[in-house]
Amino acid sequence: MKKIFLTMICLFLTTSVFAQNNDAEIKSIQNYIQSTSQNEWFDPINKPGTAANGSTYDLSYYVLPDNNLFSIIYTVFDKYTLQKVFYYKNNELIACIIEETDANNANKLLRYADYFFKDGQLINTADENKEIPSATIYQEGIQKLKEAPVNQK
Repeated sequence: MKKIFLTMICLFLTTSVFAQNNDAEIKSIQNYIQSTSQNEWFDPINKPGTAANGSTYDLSYYVLPDNNLFSIIYTVFDKYTLQKVFYYKNNELIACIIEETDANNANKLLRYADYFFKDGQLINTADENKEIPSATIYQEGIQKLKEAPVNQK
């Protein structure tokens, strides 16, 4: 009984420390995004296009003065507007925010997800949206980084 009780306490403490570390990592990522957005000057590179299904899209690349990518905003315009904002630091995907809204009513949020990554791993696992799998979003963010029209270091 004593072993079970001690095991439960250790498990609780480990989970609490892990959750606090994740919260600290998420706050650090959020602070980086906010401070970079406020303190840097961006001249976006816009690449509009048409998807195979006929819907139009816009890709906007935001590049830092050191020629590293800060963010990519990918917006698909159709019956529903789907926007994915990928954030990068040192050429690594650190976050992605996904919003899908009704094209006739931008205030009508249909789907939402925000993901934070560290070393390629999702750190806010409790916020996983099964309709928008984080692994798929991560792979898409990495692919968009590779395709970015800037010289990556």
